[in-house]
Amino acid sequence: MIRRFFDQSYLYHKGRRAAFEAEEFVLMQIGYPLLTLIFYCLIASYSFHTTNLTSWVIGNAFLLCTHACIFGLGNIFVGERYHGRLRSIIASPCAKLPLILASGIFPALFAVCASVCGFIVGAWVFGVDFSGVHLGFAALTILCAMASATCFGLFLSVFGLMSDSMHLVLNVVSYLMMIFTGAEFPLTQLPLSGRVIAQLMPLTKAIAAMNTLFGPEQGQFWTLLLAELATGAAYALLARAVFGFAERSARRNGRFDLF
Repeated sequence: MIRRFFDQSYLYHKGRRAAFEAEEFVLMQIGYPLLTLIFYCLIASYSFHTTNLTSWVIGNAFLLCTHACIFGLGNIFVGERYHGRLRSIIASPCAKLPLILASGIFPALFAVCASVCGFIVGAWVFGVDFSGVHLGFAALTILCAMASATCFGLFLSVFGLMSDSMHLVLNVVSYLMMIFTGAEFPLTQLPLSGRVIAQLMPLTKAIAAMNTLFGPEQGQFWTLLLAELATGAAYALLARAVFGFAERSARRNGRFDLF
């Protein structure tokens, strides 16, 4: 069962990326996001007149997952419709949650690699000091954050069955993550309603947990990390619930789109 799950994950990945050469794939997954990190950190440096860019490097390193987890996963069912596989997915009697989660394994791994590269570039270009940071806890935080972002991307992907404007939806969500995750500015600058929305977004707690590793107080680290995992699990269950609704509607109405 486990082997079949990972075989399915590899087939999903191969089907989506087989057209790219290795160099193209690496530049798309790593090179472009790293340029984005450098761009936003330079903007923060000139906007806030500071050379201490640790918090911005942390936030933007986590946001490097946006390309893989939001735009990559968000278009899963749009691609399935385009390639004619949506009928088999909807009509098959197999469990759908493993099918949905299998799509996120490789994007999550590539998102982890992109975030790690982001921290390396941050240390090299912007002088972020990792000497006093527990690297094991930092790696665990990155893994939890990418798992949560992957589940969020899978949740968004189901809306591809309900909307023909996924490009607009995903771009709006990507900017909402920049605003409400604390990556670009402190959440304390948001109004109360904005801070409530921030707690519902993925990566918010992971970014705060990583920031505690760079500070003297680390008492809330495990609480924030568990909250991030709970957020990811909630989005995975929501993805399954929304897909189940779309599946039942498709069988009842005899069509595979709800728009």
